[in-house]
Amino acid sequence: MGNAPRRTSLFLRLALFPIGCIYRFWVRSVRMEYDPSCGLSDLQRLDEPGIFVLWHNRLFLAGEWHRRFRKGRRCYGLISASRDGAWLETFYGWAGIGSIRGSRNNRGTQAVKDLVRALRAGNDVGITPDGSRGPRYEAKHGAFTVARLSKRATILLNFRFSRAIRLNSWDAFAIPMPFSRVFVSTKILPVETLLEQGGVEDAARKAQKLLLEMTDDRA
Repeated sequence: MGNAPRRTSLFLRLALFPIGCIYRFWVRSVRMEYDPSCGLSDLQRLDEPGIFVLWHNRLFLAGEWHRRFRKGRRCYGLISASRDGAWLETFYGWAGIGSIRGSRNNRGTQAVKDLVRALRAGNDVGITPDGSRGPRYEAKHGAFTVARLSKRATILLNFRFSRAIRLNSWDAFAIPMPFSRVFVSTKILPVETLLEQGGVEDAARKAQKLLLEMTDDRA
């Protein structure tokens, strides 16, 4: 039991239900747009499950993006097994994303196995490479271990906001304003490309560089 992920109680989930309804209305009001050169055509040709990688502070729209652009495919997200992760699991549920819990005591290895299993079952998975506690915009290698084991492509995902609230958190978590515009970009990295020059640490550095090139925090 000591290694079991923390969970929110049924009472608390029911109490938070109205907030979930507001959240779903909020994200569905946001207009998501791709520029022609920002990866939409490549994404539309991707007919297999993939590993979607985005910075932690872009999570607010991840589920809604997946609902719009990956229709018919389930997605699972990796979150911490801690108490903070229990709150995030509730948030993921509002967004329509399943949860895979990891990184409490010895659950990291099990979480990687669960993510690989989800991919092999035909589902997408989503991972924030800077984790749940940062440092911000510093990619760790966990996502790329999953890519190596599953032989699935990694898809870098970024949102650029026209108007957004920035929270006073370690990652400056971004919440786009209702009815605002969000510009989306994706970049697909086949596993052969990602791991061609070395192991998962090199892959993490490569993905971090590319994802930072996609990131714009001026809004």
